[in-house]
Amino acid sequence: MGTKAVEILTDAIKEYYGNYELEELCNQFNVDVDYLGVNLNHVKLASNLVSHNDYAHQQLLMKLLQDLMQRCDQRILNSTWESNVFDEQLKPQLKKLQLLLSKDKKPVQIAEAKNYRFKAISDAIKFFSNAQTAVTLVDTRFGSTAFECLKNVQHPLRLLTNREPKALAAGFDAILKRFCSSCQDVEIRRHVMVHDRYIFFNGRCWMASSSLDTIQSKPMGVIECIDVKAAIAREIERKWREAEKYII
Repeated sequence: MGTKAVEILTDAIKEYYGNYELEELCNQFNVDVDYLGVNLNHVKLASNLVSHNDYAHQQLLMKLLQDLMQRCDQRILNSTWESNVFDEQLKPQLKKLQLLLSKDKKPVQIAEAKNYRFKAISDAIKFFSNAQTAVTLVDTRFGSTAFECLKNVQHPLRLLTNREPKALAAGFDAILKRFCSSCQDVEIRRHVMVHDRYIFFNGRCWMASSSLDTIQSKPMGVIECIDVKAAIAREIERKWREAEKYII
């Protein structure tokens, strides 16, 4: 769609979205955002939305175009001509952007689900070694086996569990200290309502059949969540914000 499309989209999202609301919307579609100082980098976001043809970016772009047109119409309807000059000028530009999008529409790349079955710790170690981003692990129990599975992760770890006494194995503080001697970027939080098990990294989400800490006693299956990934991510982020930090 080119430079003109990026300019139109940049102006529109700057005008009709605040930083927080726009970032929240991007998170729903698992689209990364960058900041320039205290403000979101609107130009980079618009450029990525225009140039990337993966499912997440295209879905977010369609959602934004729909919302931007509605917000533009609403402001024109509820304000005087003197105060909506910008909106009157932007409306035909948004229509032009929609036209450019329809003409330049690319085939959507829909990710195929990747499911796994771990029969041994080595299977889990190999799985987590593929992480190219921070890893978020939601589980009902953490102990030495879980940390053994995570030992090759080279990115930050966010571990969320519940507040039940059995959620942390006996001698957990010593286990955590040993692990942190080689992997220091670890944060653990506890929430009152954690019953399911999820794994997040590389922009993907899996649901686990059992706790990572029990992999030595029984196989563990992980099923990738595609359609409900955004909803699960929002719920886990909410619980992460509400949860209390675990401090040794």
